[in-house]
Amino acid sequence: MVKKKQPPPAKIKYDKSHPIISIRVSQDLKKQLDEIKEMSGKSIGDILREAVGAQSKSIKNVWNRSHSLAKSIYGVRYKCSVCGGDMIIDTADEKKAAAKLMRESGWKHTSCG
Repeated sequence: MVKKKQPPPAKIKYDKSHPIISIRVSQDLKKQLDEIKEMSGKSIGDILREAVGAQSKSIKNVWNRSHSLAKSIYGVRYKCSVCGGDMIIDTADEKKAAAKLMRESGWKHTSCG
């Protein structure tokens, strides 16, 4: 039986740090990718890296805007005891202090009477 040749250590290391991915696409998407590749002179890998970078920025922007909007609508506000400026409860310590104050003040479910 013929013994399979072991790849050199550098190839093993490269393959480990650069894994291969395989995807199936429609004929239409393949045609679009080939056109982009031809027009730009870029590899499919470069096109994918650029697309992922653009999507990542877009998704992060949407997440940040949504988070800020939700915080402005649903955030619990209180006044700073020093300057009187608005603050929003968002740190773990602030949440813990608010929960303690609400328990000590007798806050409860309306169904608990």
